Amino acid sequence: MRNLPACARRICAGFVSATALLILAGCVSAPYTGRTQLMFYDENTDITAGAEAWQQVKAQEKVSTNATSNAALQRVGRNIAAAANKPSYDWEFVVFESSEANAFALPGGKVAVYSSLFQLFDNDAELATVVGHEVAHALARHSMERSSQSVLQACGGVLVELALGQDWTPAYQTTSNLLAMLPYSRTQELEADYLGLLLMARAGYDPRAALTFWEKFSKLNQVGVVGEFLSTHPDGEKRLEQLREALAEAQTEYRKSKQLGTGQSYR
Repeated sequence: MRNLPACARRICAGFVSATALLILAGCVSAPYTGRTQLMFYDENTDITAGAEAWQQVKAQEKVSTNATSNAALQRVGRNIAAAANKPSYDWEFVVFESSEANAFALPGGKVAVYSSLFQLFDNDAELATVVGHEVAHALARHSMERSSQSVLQACGGVLVELALGQDWTPAYQTTSNLLAMLPYSRTQELEADYLGLLLMARAGYDPRAALTFWEKFSKLNQVGVVGEFLSTHPDGEKRLEQLREALAEAQTEYRKSKQLGTGQSYR
């Protein structure tokens, strides 16, 4: 570390203190799991930001006209939203045309499923696996958590630049991404798997269908150990291992539900 003048040291010390206070003020607990989250935004900000982003998505993406897929998503989406019990969210579920097998959620209850994913679904319960996973992201406010983490990462970048100079900024960005940002993203994905499993069970869908779906999906995305380290998503086997561990808890919730089983079949 280079020698800093007294005024620069005072600036760094003040910056560190302010950042520490910011972290303490921004700590909340994730729903269901109780995991400590860094959150600098209130939930009303989530809802507003999600609604604005959703309008942009719908203006840019092509909405599917497939009646069967749309009916299935609306049917399953309603049940998962009811299980989520979040009346402040304006839930909306839309199928978008895409060759990419993906889905996403925006803050405040906006959920998109790409049409290509329906080629992997055998029934409503497998669709509920994905919908539950995305709804869980919204409930746990993962996108705003990532935004808060990005703010903290930027603060760290300023501190590194003050203390060590601009030449260290690229190394800091790479290191903080690999050791902090990406692991947090994988933590969020596993958390969404767990919460999604509980949600689909509470909605009445057989949670064992989550295992059959993720087994199929993992074959499309075998990242391996090195790939997982550089990926925002967990390795497929790790995902399945956690789901198997949580299955007994999910089945307890399932037995309390109206038990739709696997729902309507698509084959």
